[in-house]
Amino acid sequence: MASDDLTRVSEMEAVNYGRKRFPAADRGSGAVLDGRSRRWEDLSSDLLLAIFSRIGVADLIAGVPYVCSAWRYAARDPFCWRVLDFRSWGDISHRLDCRRDEAVDFADLFDFAITRSEEVIDSVYFPYFSDEIDLECPMLQYFSMKNPNVSEAEFCKAIGKIEFLKGMAVDESLICHQVLQHVSQCCVNFIELKVFSDTMDETMASIICECLPRLQKLEITECVMSRGAILTLLDGLKELEYLDVSGYEISGITSEVIKKAARLKVFRWDSKYDLGGFEYCHHCEEDYSYQAPCECMLDQQLLEWLANLS
Repeated sequence: MASDDLTRVSEMEAVNYGRKRFPAADRGSGAVLDGRSRRWEDLSSDLLLAIFSRIGVADLIAGVPYVCSAWRYAARDPFCWRVLDFRSWGDISHRLDCRRDEAVDFADLFDFAITRSEEVIDSVYFPYFSDEIDLECPMLQYFSMKNPNVSEAEFCKAIGKIEFLKGMAVDESLICHQVLQHVSQCCVNFIELKVFSDTMDETMASIICECLPRLQKLEITECVMSRGAILTLLDGLKELEYLDVSGYEISGITSEVIKKAARLKVFRWDSKYDLGGFEYCHHCEEDYSYQAPCECMLDQQLLEWLANLS
């Protein structure tokens, strides 16, 4: 679907879509306040903008505008297009009847959304396949891009155009000195980072601390992390206020970690184990629970058992 075609969605299809999504408005009914019925189109423009700024791109294009003239006018306001979430691309493309290559359809839809926003976008959540962020959005403050196949050179080139960027969510492939130092130099207000990763060791944690020492919010969820990596982050990020390391498979949470994390406003963590306390083994530098000890502790228990036999 070309960018121009987005404004020419079949009116009958769009009307039917709007009726399915907003049946109350189609019936001419409205809210009832103090015993008086009010039509939906009589809602104040400020209230409509507050609502429409929280709904999806597909509804803004092919649903809301076909309910009534007041809603159509409100949906064209740039304020409604300041947060663009394309993560559920399958659903979006189905609703808008996109039939070409997904990258081409997304590019056209994205250009259309940028035009509607008058190039004032706060946040963009890219679809899983997107690998470019060469945006014409100099005021962008946050973006999320999960694709691991993003060129470092193109990424840094794009970052250089977004000086007001405050945060991003990226794949672990971009967590390197070259990229993060470039982010730090170009984006002086950068304070928030989310990393999509399966594992994180002390080396990667050190890179984050060295390149982005002013981070205030860090999310590394569903990731296998060692105790050392978590401690490196807690020790190296002095301004950190929010740390989310929940969902990882092997716990690195010890009493030492809990003590250091006490200074944070928010600390989220959990484990696949629901087995009680965890301790740290100084012999093999591993974390273990009482029910799932490391090999070092098993050896120690075996020796103690043999000693009791003699």
